[in-house]
Amino acid sequence: MAVIFQTYSVAEAHLKVHVTKDSGLADLFVCSVSSVGRATGDSIWYMTESRARATSRIYLSALAEAALVVFFVDAPAKAGWRKARKLSRAL
Repeated sequence: MAVIFQTYSVAEAHLKVHVTKDSGLADLFVCSVSSVGRATGDSIWYMTESRARATSRIYLSALAEAALVVFFVDAPAKAGWRKARKLSRAL
């Protein structure tokens, strides 16, 4: 389950993420959902304002610094890994 907290501190982040508008650059297609119960796997994200509730803390970074490049899609069926899975742990 991917419950994501966006942090503004690099030191606090588990992962540096770049959000792209070019789907061809993306490692992962992500769909954001409005309920924590709908968040599944690495690609269906629930964005939380609670740092304590999050399974991952991300820092939005420039493309050159990012460990993961994501592209947001409008439906869960379109979400998923587009390139080899780059993470050592689940989001």
